[in-house]
Amino acid sequence: MKNLILGFSLVAVFGVTQVCGCGVCQASARAISYKTIAIDEPKEVTLRITGISCAGCSNHIHTSLSKTVGIISDDVKYPGDIATVKYDASKISEKEIIAVIENAGYKAEIIKQKIKTQHS
Repeated sequence: MKNLILGFSLVAVFGVTQVCGCGVCQASARAISYKTIAIDEPKEVTLRITGISCAGCSNHIHTSLSKTVGIISDDVKYPGDIATVKYDASKISEKEIIAVIENAGYKAEIIKQKIKTQHS
């Protein structure tokens, strides 16, 4: 019973100090900092794949990519031999994505995106 009474009195003391308005409690409440976590936007890379000879090949690449940590989505096109991969750069790099495709038995290279410029 003593423990129960002591527990209630501690709650009452700490509860009152949080709303007492003495200034000390308010200062310590302002001292609390919050950590902000930045969530990166997914990145996307377009790759030219060589060695694809059928839809089964593109499915094999898709299966390998979809089992890889950090890959958000992928679109492997046959015919066309192009793969567009959306990924989390904090978990996987473009070099590692290419390695996954090469481990599946194909070659991959990044297609450089052309920057459009306006001429006046």
